[in-house]
Amino acid sequence: MTNISRIKKLIASLMLSAGIILIAFPSLSFGVAAEELDQKIKDQETSFYRELFDKIVYDQFASLLRFDRIKDRLLFKKYEALDVNPFDEVPDSGFFVNRHARKHLSSEELREGPDRSEGPDLSGSLRVMKGKSDGMTAGFFVEDQKGARYLLKFDPKDNPEMATSAETIAHKLFYAFGYHVAQYYLIDFNPTLLTPDPKATYYNEDGFKKPLTQEALQELIEKIPKRKGGLVRASASKLIENDKGYMDFEGRRKSDPDDLIPHEDRRSLRALRVFGSWLNHYDLREGNTLDAIETEDGKPVVKHYLIDFGSALGSAANHPKVPAAGYEHIVDWYEIGKAAPTLKIVEKPWERKWDELHHRGIANPALGYFDNAEFQPEAWKTQLPYEVFRRLTRADAFWAAKILMSFSNEEIKAVVDTARFSDSDSAHILSEILIVRRDIIARYWFGHVTPLDRIRLFQVDDGTYQIRFEDLSLKYGFAPQEGTRYRYQLMSVGSGGSHRLSKYQDFEASPFSFKVPSLKPGSRLALLVQAKYGQKDDWSDPPLKIILAQKAEGATLEIVQIDHGV
Repeated sequence: MTNISRIKKLIASLMLSAGIILIAFPSLSFGVAAEELDQKIKDQETSFYRELFDKIVYDQFASLLRFDRIKDRLLFKKYEALDVNPFDEVPDSGFFVNRHARKHLSSEELREGPDRSEGPDLSGSLRVMKGKSDGMTAGFFVEDQKGARYLLKFDPKDNPEMATSAETIAHKLFYAFGYHVAQYYLIDFNPTLLTPDPKATYYNEDGFKKPLTQEALQELIEKIPKRKGGLVRASASKLIENDKGYMDFEGRRKSDPDDLIPHEDRRSLRALRVFGSWLNHYDLREGNTLDAIETEDGKPVVKHYLIDFGSALGSAANHPKVPAAGYEHIVDWYEIGKAAPTLKIVEKPWERKWDELHHRGIANPALGYFDNAEFQPEAWKTQLPYEVFRRLTRADAFWAAKILMSFSNEEIKAVVDTARFSDSDSAHILSEILIVRRDIIARYWFGHVTPLDRIRLFQVDDGTYQIRFEDLSLKYGFAPQEGTRYRYQLMSVGSGGSHRLSKYQDFEASPFSFKVPSLKPGSRLALLVQAKYGQKDDWSDPPLKIILAQKAEGATLEIVQIDHGV
């Protein structure tokens, strides 16, 4: 091991240890007052075009000087996430809170999501403070009669219900996954309620900042699709207070005393790639995040929010998704590099799908462009390339896939219904796409680990123990019960390395029993467990590693670590 590797490992260990201390002792505080934290954490701003340049141009060329990353890519080397506990789960934090997968939310709670009120007060005028200046959709920042502030976003004229439905559904599901998400309300209102503030401004089609007069406001309203009675439909997101700008997907916010782990090494952020692939949310980027200072248990903390979901599902906010969305980055150097040597234009799977299945058209304007043909979970891409998504490991993806499978078919349909499609066929089609897509994702990632969960240890008698588990591939019908086999191997793990204590022992189902040999002081036991589904399949790889140890001399063994590999 090189000195650099030792230093990196030491730093990672220190960060993880500090994180475990905070998890174990949540009452510990650095004694930072809200005002002090507010002063320490500076605002950060970005834009789509800045991110486009950074990720497509600057970072790509700068990475040529990152020899450590070049080596990792050449060797296909991955690193374990640092925000996981010893049982291979992600604890609650300012980045993620375990919700549906840990404590099942009711259908009503799923439909409600993070929303905690009825939304904007529509009993009086909505004062337009300014026009939305970033992102791909037109919108207005408004203040209602109660002084609450919202961002209103609308559907494109040729695709009524598309963007507002995507935002409604996606924000509720991301909240149920466990992310901090802004409140979004689906509203219908008379556009005559919109009244421009005398100081309001907006950006015209040429990109120039102009006063938002009543005439200019009326011109913008004309571009919004109208519903029965002249009403307009909007997604109203309640503005997050005390925000400090976007969250970096790489590095740390060093002024935040709780931000101890590099963001690219957080499973909760890496796994956005898996959650994004389910909801086709290809606009997962730094500009669609927001950090805010909030008080929790009397202590000021930084919460890391996801915002702006109008480009999920088949929507690209102001138009349907283009056929390449999810298959290639907006500028994909890898795809360009593949085609360059031959100078040949080769038809790609997404192009074939666009021609043969969709006949170069959009069948349902309310859904945009979204289906499961040619969908490959491992190959799905966001608009912009980020190191945090490249670092996704099989264990990270398995964790995310478990969360996806915690949503039943009926629960998915319940969330889709909150979009209030005027055509019931749209809700049915979208629900079926999401149900099938959920299974495609989970089947793939479960097939790339040993997919055992709910692992428990019991002592049978003196020297004999039993392991019980749940096989998620069997539970969800991805593999047949008949023909499924397992095997385990016992290892001794200590400062002197690991030593095999037994050959692989086959067994047919949970539970399985094993005898524990006498251990040297300081040694631990490791159980390596693999599964095989049918005669033609290979043993699952990597094996599940279960570490057992005695907390005190003469005590019974306990599970001290679970590792699904990288």
